[in-house]
Amino acid sequence: MIKCSACGADEFLTIPGYQICKYCHAKYQLTKEDMLVKDSVISIRQDVETLLKKCRDNPAKAKKYANLVLDIDPNNKEALKYIK
Repeated sequence: MIKCSACGADEFLTIPGYQICKYCHAKYQLTKEDMLVKDSVISIRQDVETLLKKCRDNPAKAKKYANLVLDIDPNNKEALKYIK
């Protein structure tokens, strides 16, 4: 996780090629590698959220979806509830 070197916050706004700290507005230029990693993290987070929504919407298959979440995030508390 990226931390702001100015204030220590970990929440950023992303604009093309930059990240801006939500709290102190420090601006960080992203490299192409940074952008690829960020896209991967966002995609994985969205995948987990999609699977958790499927758990909530389809209780009959919740265990199946929860196991997929746990493959990505083994400590996900919400997914663990569907396994028990």
